Amino acid sequence: MTVVSPDATAAASTPASAGWVVPVLSAPLAGPGLIRHSVGQLLRGEASFSFTGMSPALARWLSSFVRSGSAPRFRAGLRANLDLALTSQAAYHALRSDGLDFELHHDGLVMVARTGAGLHAASALVEGAAAAGYPGKSDLLDPGALLELVPALADGVVGGIHARDELHVHPAQLNDALLDDVRSRGVRVLGSSAHAVVPATGGRWTVLTSGGPIPADKVVVAAGYWSRDIIASLGVRLPLQSAAGVSITATGPEPPSVPLKLVEANVAVTPFDGGVRLAGGFALGLPPRRVSPRQIRKVVAAATPYLRSWKPTRVSATHVGLRPATPDSLPIVGELPGHRGVFAATGHGMLGLTLAPGTAAEIQHQIATGEPTEVGVAFGVGRFAQARAGTARATSSVIGS
Repeated sequence: MTVVSPDATAAASTPASAGWVVPVLSAPLAGPGLIRHSVGQLLRGEASFSFTGMSPALARWLSSFVRSGSAPRFRAGLRANLDLALTSQAAYHALRSDGLDFELHHDGLVMVARTGAGLHAASALVEGAAAAGYPGKSDLLDPGALLELVPALADGVVGGIHARDELHVHPAQLNDALLDDVRSRGVRVLGSSAHAVVPATGGRWTVLTSGGPIPADKVVVAAGYWSRDIIASLGVRLPLQSAAGVSITATGPEPPSVPLKLVEANVAVTPFDGGVRLAGGFALGLPPRRVSPRQIRKVVAAATPYLRSWKPTRVSATHVGLRPATPDSLPIVGELPGHRGVFAATGHGMLGLTLAPGTAAEIQHQIATGEPTEVGVAFGVGRFAQARAGTARATSSVIGS
């Protein structure tokens, strides 16, 4: 087996991730009332999403995104994501038990609201997940109980919800630990960039990389946003858009001790051993190349009203990450139609770490059996794949064997 993975991929989503493993947040982004809610946010200047240039592809994506927000599709998407997510927490604990060295905390997730509407939205998320089969326990907290649990919060919060069974990991440490583990098992890891998959003789494939061609019997394209361009080399077009987010990791006084979802600001706050990470933003369109000072200020300013004393004093890392977003908020997992032996594993949006273990198990099953599981049917490539595609170059990660 060979893993093709650049040593440092600019704008990859993993280093910028909040590190959350949160099945409770499996709901698709589009849902009933989406248009009314989004317009209201824009008018109030509170929108956490933005656009960096409009293109025909993005316009088609947005149209499909709105259509996927019907109540039946929303409920079906929530159930599907949740089915894929439910094994994730046990999977990360198993990795630690197997000796992989990465930071893991099982402190739950606290959703913090500063308005009644925000608290209602957080409650609806948890209630919807529970109705779809989420088995985790949660507590509704009034302001007193919330401040007792998280003293780092500022006065003015109206309440929150503590989803007690969620966990978080340090994403960069996890990535390094996984690479070290596969190397120890004899897997060849190449620090190259892959940009295309082309047919070879005998039903085999060739992965074209910056380090030269690599022959493969089976190929898994798990390259995040850049999977779109690699798959396009086979004439298959997938509606992946980059949803850029930014994060800042810093130290400061009186940090929060548990992960926080700041509901109205839509900012993630994650305490790690070496600092606190703030992550936010969902910018669709032209991918940014770097984190701007304005973006950092915006994320910090959005989080500040929720926190009593914590301010970033020493910044240790800033990242911009391009999440691979599908219009229905479900990942694309499975064999490419008409290209036997080539599999896609991408489109996980903001649930990459939450859905990764289930995705790996699904891909493993499909390679072994040639068929999706009952859960995996919902994520098939065929729901999006189109016959026409242009070719493009990309920096990415591809697994071949």
